[in-house]
Amino acid sequence: MLVTKKIVNRKDGPIYVSVEPLPECFELEPGDELTLIWIANEDDHPVQIDFAGERDLVVWPENRGADIQFLINGEEAAHRSWDFKHQFR
Repeated sequence: MLVTKKIVNRKDGPIYVSVEPLPECFELEPGDELTLIWIANEDDHPVQIDFAGERDLVVWPENRGADIQFLINGEEAAHRSWDFKHQFR
């Protein structure tokens, strides 16, 4: 089953989205949209999202493999993992 999950920053400043278990972390500016695309088993819950603070989310995609795709505002974004403009808290 192909799963697509979109996360939009509606805050007034940056937010940070960590994708586990292999740590990827993306900084989203206000209005930015992070899209995750991957394949999960039919019987799994495709994703779990936890808040780790006011501006920090932790995303656990089920059966995440190396083939997960990351997009920010519709453009390939794997290279933006851990590339922050602001100081990460």
